[in-house]
Amino acid sequence: MDVRVPSDSERAAVVDRLLRPAYRDAEARDPAFSDLAEDAVAAEDCSRWLDDDARTMFVAYDPGPVGFVSGGVADSPALYSRGQRCYVDGLYVVGDRRREGVAGRLLEELSAWGRDRGAEYVSLSVHVDNDAANAFYRSQGFDVKFRSLRREL
Repeated sequence: MDVRVPSDSERAAVVDRLLRPAYRDAEARDPAFSDLAEDAVAAEDCSRWLDDDARTMFVAYDPGPVGFVSGGVADSPALYSRGQRCYVDGLYVVGDRRREGVAGRLLEELSAWGRDRGAEYVSLSVHVDNDAANAFYRSQGFDVKFRSLRREL
């Protein structure tokens, strides 16, 4: 398995095979919160990650795209003495390749990328009902520090 930043010529395959299915999975899990803007889904091209120096995307290929992780680095609020954080804003592995170590490899790549940019820790959010993802992140050493709550206004 090869894990790397996709080339410009690979963007369309990444969008079709990974990003759009990931968006649809998130929408299916929580339709009221993840109601997709279809024009944005149609226009997806990976540019928000690949054309921004503070963000990135890694894709696992075996031989085609089988998973991705996306994220970036950001400063902590000035009132804290901690440094930058690396954040995960998306992690997805195609269904028939789950539980094979793909997600762990992807998370390692993003963590190393963040460390190289001075990040002191990595953070992410996961849906409360996604038992498999919650178990995976705990197995990777993540601790729950906050709970995110919401209500309609």
